[in-house]
Amino acid sequence: MSGVPLAIGTGCAKKEAVADKSMALMVVSDLDGTLLDHGDYSFDPVLPILDRMDEAGIPLVVNTSKTRAEWLAMRGDFGNEDPFIVENGSALCDGGDCEVFGTPREEILETLKPLRAKYRFKGYSDATIAEIMEWTGLGRQSAERSADRHYSEPLVWQDSEENEEEFCQLLEERGLTTLRGGRFLHVLGQTDKGKPLAYFRKGEAAIIALGDRPNDLAMLKAADIGVVIASPDGFVLEAEDVLRSTETGPRGWAEVMTQILDQLNIPQSTNG
Repeated sequence: MSGVPLAIGTGCAKKEAVADKSMALMVVSDLDGTLLDHGDYSFDPVLPILDRMDEAGIPLVVNTSKTRAEWLAMRGDFGNEDPFIVENGSALCDGGDCEVFGTPREEILETLKPLRAKYRFKGYSDATIAEIMEWTGLGRQSAERSADRHYSEPLVWQDSEENEEEFCQLLEERGLTTLRGGRFLHVLGQTDKGKPLAYFRKGEAAIIALGDRPNDLAMLKAADIGVVIASPDGFVLEAEDVLRSTETGPRGWAEVMTQILDQLNIPQSTNG
């Protein structure tokens, strides 16, 4: 990407990224802990920015560990009809069509079966809806949508860190991937949040990606501008050549996106 340097300073770690102000933009964002508050799932601080983006024709592509059913149920609250990526890069959906990058969940569960004798963990497939509600803080209907998985299995890890590393290595040898999110260890096929971004490289849009946890790293690396959103629990995502918010969750999202849009001279929303 060629053009003028984008210098982000106040409120963020200083960075210079190349951004052509005449080039189309696309924002790709994680949900939990980024666009949504990690505790209560609120998102009010981002709404003025989304209005501004919408008026400027900048799409928001959600890239989440959540399921297709979960995002379809909430996307109306954001006024969003853009393509979206679910289950940590396992499928890219646009309208009623999905391009699948992941592995069927049934195959993942079969691979996990023999490992239960050696390692202590509990997956979504083992849990009641009440347990998923307790793990996530979701209401019953939302928890049911969260359980409607097709390409991944979230695990509550109950073993040691050392055994987790060994477990992840064994799964890799069996053709699966593990990604650590804010609440779960996710088991999925040979994909990640960065892989579907290649689909958008067919166009000319510059990609701004925002996330907060290790499962967002591939997405941040695949973007032209990566943004790490600060976590309320003090967790610091180790990533190079990224912008960093000082605020957490949706406030941090709004903080950094405001600065980026301002420096790219994107007009303020008329809904203001």
